[in-house]
Amino acid sequence: ELGPNWRSMFDDFDQEAAAAASLGQVHRARDTRGAQLACKLQYPDMSSVVEADLKQLKLVFGIYRRYDKAIDPSAIHGELAARLREELDYRREAAHMNLYRHMLRDEDAAHVPEPVEGLCGDRLLSMTWLDGEPLLPFIEKHSGLQDRNRVAMSMFRAWYVPLYFYGVIHGDPHLGNYTVRPDGSINLMDFGCVRAFKSSFVKGVIDLYKALRDGDSALAVHAYETWGFDNLSQELIDVLNIWAEFVYAPLLEDRVRLIQEQEGHYGAGVAHKVREELNKVGGVAPPPEFVLMDRAAVGLGSVFTHLNAEINWHQLFHELIDNFDADDVHTRQAEAFDLVGLEPAF
Repeated sequence: ELGPNWRSMFDDFDQEAAAAASLGQVHRARDTRGAQLACKLQYPDMSSVVEADLKQLKLVFGIYRRYDKAIDPSAIHGELAARLREELDYRREAAHMNLYRHMLRDEDAAHVPEPVEGLCGDRLLSMTWLDGEPLLPFIEKHSGLQDRNRVAMSMFRAWYVPLYFYGVIHGDPHLGNYTVRPDGSINLMDFGCVRAFKSSFVKGVIDLYKALRDGDSALAVHAYETWGFDNLSQELIDVLNIWAEFVYAPLLEDRVRLIQEQEGHYGAGVAHKVREELNKVGGVAPPPEFVLMDRAAVGLGSVFTHLNAEINWHQLFHELIDNFDADDVHTRQAEAFDLVGLEPAF
């Protein structure tokens, strides 16, 4: 990626990987000015590997559809394929990183590394090194509720400020994609899986919240249609609402509470019930926009469950949406994407 004289560009480069990444591995290094770097280097021929995996996934989805009609995974495969192919492009990830540096520039609770110009390529992403601790060891060392709540609020802001202000979601809240600082703020370090939405889609997310809060069935239908669901019978809407009421429940209650107040893995019981009910009504084809939104919501819910955080999620949510304006989101996204050289979602 850097040519035959690449070693002259570093004072030091540790050949032993410091961490694994989804499509490569991370090495510690030091540039010629002495700055500590994290260099993410993609494994050889990952493009062919990804394409082979996507073919296998399509085969698995086909087998699934023969015995379970609850969910038509066609759009899911297309969405995952598009995002995985984007993850192969480390120059695009560098642009995503700069995008998040811009979107979270006023958030003291979230830190984003800076890509190092001149030390990046299609399969190499060099960035400033951020010190932090993985979540689970942090929880083991910090048993106090205040510490756990601080991390949860940092995560909430890091994921949802970009969504409600810019129409952008980080679609992979995997435990390896961030670390925790001693003050409870977090380092975000992987930006391969990022999805931009039209401002109308983000408004639909808020509309569904209001529909559930107010018992407004017409507004719920409008929200689902805005997301891209079609052929909505009343029976299907009732099933979709089971999942929506679970996901939105912490936001609807204006009180301090756990993210999940029943025992078990986050959302597992509800998901099982929804799948059974979807089979009864003939199934549903989730639109592509729904895939990473749902993945982020469930992934973050699991993180908050690990933390045993007790927070007024309703207030955190309203701090982000009370002044929501779709036109403002459209404008912010256009300006931010132009700044980093990306195409907006509209």
